[in-house]
Amino acid sequence: MAGALYIHIPFCLRKCLYCDFFSIPYESGMEREMEKRYVNALKSELILRKDNIGTLKTIYIGGGTPSIFEAGSIARILEFINNNFGIESGAEITMEANPSSVDDEKLRALRQAGVNRISVGVQSFNDAELQSLRRIHNAAEAARALDIIKKYFGNFSIDLIYGLEGQRVEGWIRTVEAALSFAPPHVSAYELTPEADTHFGRRVKIGEAALPVEDDIVAMYSLAAELFAGAGLHHYEISNFAAVGFFLCRHNQNYWRRGLYAGIGAAAHSHLKIPADERNYTVRTSNAADLTQYLTAIEDNTLPVYETTVIDGLEGLKEDIFLGLRTAEGVSVERLREGGLDVPGLQALVENGLAQLDETRLRLTRKGFLVSNRIISSIMDRIDYG
Repeated sequence: MAGALYIHIPFCLRKCLYCDFFSIPYESGMEREMEKRYVNALKSELILRKDNIGTLKTIYIGGGTPSIFEAGSIARILEFINNNFGIESGAEITMEANPSSVDDEKLRALRQAGVNRISVGVQSFNDAELQSLRRIHNAAEAARALDIIKKYFGNFSIDLIYGLEGQRVEGWIRTVEAALSFAPPHVSAYELTPEADTHFGRRVKIGEAALPVEDDIVAMYSLAAELFAGAGLHHYEISNFAAVGFFLCRHNQNYWRRGLYAGIGAAAHSHLKIPADERNYTVRTSNAADLTQYLTAIEDNTLPVYETTVIDGLEGLKEDIFLGLRTAEGVSVERLREGGLDVPGLQALVENGLAQLDETRLRLTRKGFLVSNRIISSIMDRIDYG
């Protein structure tokens, strides 16, 4: 059974131009009525999934903007989980937050409810960049939110985005330095990706928006990694940096290690063991990415699963390699050999400073992380499909 749980809360105050996650703005005047209905649906889905969920070691509440929910709603969800499944002592319980939707009272209540890690979506400390992203907070509000977060949470993460339209290397470094001034134990720094079905992606496609050139993107990534390292943050995944030990995101590590997890809520994904399957195959499922479909299914006492994919031995191997190479842990030589890969043939990666290879593991270097998509694609192309 899964010892990790993801809870998707899709509501937000305003959809960001680059966001391709399933999220919908609240209908004015319907906020608290819908919040109550959705919380009840989450509880119902938990019961429908009771055979897949064990005592929980990690819980991650994402969105959307979960912090627009009342702290009491989050408390009721966590209390229901603890009463019906159990939450392990010392479990990591993360909630995403927007700087504009937290205050002293709410953060104190969330801490009392059991949330012990906050991931705050700052994205930039430059007001013009925040406006171009259609974020609803400014740099001063982000700073204010972080000051309050630090009062109640020793474990928190700052999310940043680089490669923005019109962004210069110097401006990005100022954002990194501003983030580090709050001594965060964890930072996630993501390159902006113009997804096709987003407003920003469509603007890029027709030439209305231009991203920084590749050399600047490389400089942004490299310089930020150096600054994070200088602040004592370990580069443990392509986009993630943390103080070693307690502050690595345990929930996300479970994803990257291909662990089992249950996901509840509209558009949530799960990775679960197939019952009574001696081959150790697993299944990945996704819930309907439509609020009406999700609520209708749950209220009809039916799981809202939209898509199911069986992960057999070969698919599991491919996932192990793909996900492993995104992390500082890398991938085991044994798994590479199981894929029929000529391990000595990967020595060129080492010679070019892109990877480290010893008797047990292949790991990408920081330089390798910069071109990880190409490296991983090349390795995947060499797998023997039998």
